[in-house]
Amino acid sequence: MLPDFFIGGVQKGGTTTLHWRLKEHPEIFIPDWPQEIHFFDDEKNFARGLGWYETLFEGYDGQRAVGQTSPLYLYHPAVPERIERAVPNARFLFILRNPTERAYAHYWHSVKKGYEPLDFAAALEAEPERVRRGGRQRRDHSYVDRGRYARQLARFIDRFGRERVHVLLQDRLRSDPDAVERACAEFLGVDPGAFPPRREAARNPSQVPRLRFVQRAVGPWRRALPRVAAVVDRLNLRTAPYPPLPAAQREQLEGIFEPEIRQLEELLGIDLAVWRGSPRE
Repeated sequence: MLPDFFIGGVQKGGTTTLHWRLKEHPEIFIPDWPQEIHFFDDEKNFARGLGWYETLFEGYDGQRAVGQTSPLYLYHPAVPERIERAVPNARFLFILRNPTERAYAHYWHSVKKGYEPLDFAAALEAEPERVRRGGRQRRDHSYVDRGRYARQLARFIDRFGRERVHVLLQDRLRSDPDAVERACAEFLGVDPGAFPPRREAARNPSQVPRLRFVQRAVGPWRRALPRVAAVVDRLNLRTAPYPPLPAAQREQLEGIFEPEIRQLEELLGIDLAVWRGSPRE
């Protein structure tokens, strides 16, 4: 058993909420664990082969749609071809966020994990060289590059067709979740009226370090010593909004992303006026 649809998107864009809500639908199967299955975007996992990947779906019990979530699928350039080889008729749910707000949220995610020693202005200046290096540098510090949605979506549309790519906006998920659920159900071919009553939405709350140097110290060891990192996070992170995005960087990002937004509007045939003027957190 392999999935026939994939949920992708961006950090703090609503993928967690969408994942758990679709998982509640009786005609949809999504594995219990892990929430994010990094198979097609992780070289080590991908090298394990489709046989290993299939074992993650052993709980399947005849549901009409089978899915999995990996936000990084949208950004990783090798993913569309890899999925096409394994699941040529795949469908995709991509949830997008205002790219200016996304970039700043990504920066604070890297700060939280201890991967980012620079302030935001310096991180933006350093990004082109970091992205050029590839690997973890590209993954952890692609604050602007990941917001270039049109070219990322085009890779999937070119291979799978526009009809197999359903794009959602975080703004819409917040303002009218019922409409988003119906649209997703219709796209996946399941009963839009079969969702159970909505519980409190799954959240991935903003967290900031009490002491940034502590997070930086554990950053290089985070993947090798996850239990130690978890203890440090529990003690040193607090749930709180990010500091306000500085006006200079907001203006810089909005200037960068304006042509990107226009390209996305042309690609999808939608109006993204809601992203102009960057709503504050």
